[in-house]
Amino acid sequence: MKDNLRNRFRHCISMVLGGIFLSIVAPTGIASAQALSPQQLEMAINAHTSAGNMSAAAELVREQLDHVSDPRFQTDLLRRLAELSEAAGDPAVAAEALAALADYLGQQQPPSGERALLLIKAGDLYANAGDGRLALEAWRQGLRIAAESGQRPLADDLAGRLEAIAQNKDVSNPADRSFLAQAKDDPDLAVEAGELAASYREIGTAADKVFNARDITRFSDKGYARVKIYYATDRAREDSELPDEFYGGRRGELEYGTATVTVPLSHEPGQIEAPSIFSFTINEDPSRHIVLTSVDPAPGKDVFAGMRAHLAASDSKEAFVFVHGFNVTFSEATKRTAQMAYDMEFQGLPILFSWPSRGSTLSYIADTAVVRLSGRRLYSVLQRVASESGASRIHLIAHSMGNRAMTDALELFALSHQGDEPVFDQVLFTAPDLDAGLFSEMVRTIRRVAARVTLYASNNDWALVVSRQLHGDSARAGQGGEEILKAEDVDSVEMSALGDDMLAHSYYANNASALTDILSLFWRDVPPEQRCGMKRTAGAKGEFWQYDPSLCDGDAMLAALRVLHRGGARTLEQARALLKKSLGPNVLETIGNERIEAALAKLYNR
Repeated sequence: MKDNLRNRFRHCISMVLGGIFLSIVAPTGIASAQALSPQQLEMAINAHTSAGNMSAAAELVREQLDHVSDPRFQTDLLRRLAELSEAAGDPAVAAEALAALADYLGQQQPPSGERALLLIKAGDLYANAGDGRLALEAWRQGLRIAAESGQRPLADDLAGRLEAIAQNKDVSNPADRSFLAQAKDDPDLAVEAGELAASYREIGTAADKVFNARDITRFSDKGYARVKIYYATDRAREDSELPDEFYGGRRGELEYGTATVTVPLSHEPGQIEAPSIFSFTINEDPSRHIVLTSVDPAPGKDVFAGMRAHLAASDSKEAFVFVHGFNVTFSEATKRTAQMAYDMEFQGLPILFSWPSRGSTLSYIADTAVVRLSGRRLYSVLQRVASESGASRIHLIAHSMGNRAMTDALELFALSHQGDEPVFDQVLFTAPDLDAGLFSEMVRTIRRVAARVTLYASNNDWALVVSRQLHGDSARAGQGGEEILKAEDVDSVEMSALGDDMLAHSYYANNASALTDILSLFWRDVPPEQRCGMKRTAGAKGEFWQYDPSLCDGDAMLAALRVLHRGGARTLEQARALLKKSLGPNVLETIGNERIEAALAKLYNR
């Protein structure tokens, strides 16, 4: 029965997407034989609405769906169609338009609060139209997506409504009253509403454990989460109290502090949402953008005391230190650090080391001149992190030119380190802008202070191509392809399949698949052969690992790994049970049980 209902639901959506309505909208005599420009269409809609003819306006919009191929225009038309149809007293058409829009967005983006809200609203409209079955299916999908995307208040509200319906309580929402009236003729509707609410409550309890991390605080009523990061920087302060301008690109003395970054609850893994004239938003909005909201310098002893307090209050004893690359401002570096911590639901210490990059593509030489001095200062920072943070597992991530500072610091650390055990757990060199020969020599010294060293390289990296030209065609350590660097005891991973991110060249963090691989390393220190998407490949300098995103659903695995990392599943059996309990069968079915099972079997070496 549910399969038939879902098929019917999808059929309604396909009718809207194809511009076909089975006479739901009454003929108005107004037709458009050709596509109108947005301006022409808006003028025509205004003419109808000014005359009070909402049906004619809706029909005009529906006809334009047949002529439009631009995705942005299509989504705008579907929104307008829903709005006009509801105003015209046609809730069924409005519901189908919203459901079609949610389905369309689902082809373009991962689960999001926007899609969940569209489906819940569609369910309300179906209920008002007297179709309780389609209402229930729309609510079912909306609840699932709300749970998957962490939209807890939205999901809680709908679950409460469904529970009230199931208990035949007095309800105030017109859609709920209509649904209850239909349930008198079809009692199964109320029963299924209660079952749907109960299944969500189990998922929601697990979601609480995932999202209530200390220093990743969610303000659901405001639409964003707040992430606290710790930083060390040798940038000079600017004469500004604005967080984005607090530190500039000039050299300064080493100092410590904390920063607060907000992440919208609608955030998509790997992205740094920012205002854009193309999205008609100029000002930063925490509910839509990642925003640096505060920068608070403090004495080093106070910052490290805060780190110890953070770990004492959490279940984690981990930390990661991120060193950014060329063409990155302090503000951008804090946002990237917070984004990685949030996307991985990292419960430990997110620590940024920010060196004085000018944050300009025209300042490559200037950045080169300061980064090596910063490496000496990073050495002292790593010493303090190792001895004063309270973290027992410390991971390091360096990007692009930041690898010059990291390799210098680690070489000094290795030369001064007297212990037998590695001090650092995972050391990730991502797209290192460093001479390949020099890197190979330095890593011999560095290797003994790290449990595992991973090199992420790409043959599509714009900055490395430019760097090679500037350095007399000398190979760079971060370049991929068959010439990828092969060093002893270093896992070289070719990431070219993830594409080219142009000037940002940040494929290591702005793709959910790469984040999945990093989280696998942080969690279990697994070798490449046990990680999702890795293929052993023969290269000119020996075998290396090639990442194939088609072999690993990054978004699905990232969601699963976050739950497993939080739950501490040590065996495959524990992992299966935890995922089933935390995500629920409906979510697992959506992600794909077979894909998850195959990746887990590999991760647990089965």
